[in-house]
Amino acid sequence: MPQLRQHSQGPHRVHYAPQAWREVGRMSAETFLALQEVLAGLGDASGRAPEAAQGIARHVLAQHGLELEYTWDERSRTLTLLSLVRVARRP
Repeated sequence: MPQLRQHSQGPHRVHYAPQAWREVGRMSAETFLALQEVLAGLGDASGRAPEAAQGIARHVLAQHGLELEYTWDERSRTLTLLSLVRVARRP
């Protein structure tokens, strides 16, 4: 009989602030897929900066030249992407 995987953290929601959503509309499909993967990882406590629950946290996607600013609300299990800022790409 197949085993079901138990996720202790459970699902989370991602909310895009208007400023972040505008930048999403300007990115390539490849960059958007990378962003989605990062947001999924940030929903997991091990991937999220501890300061996200008390205020704004940052995460850099160096290969895509982006810096994310986000917050986390544990009660509603919602990650809010506040902004996406273009930064210099690293090789």
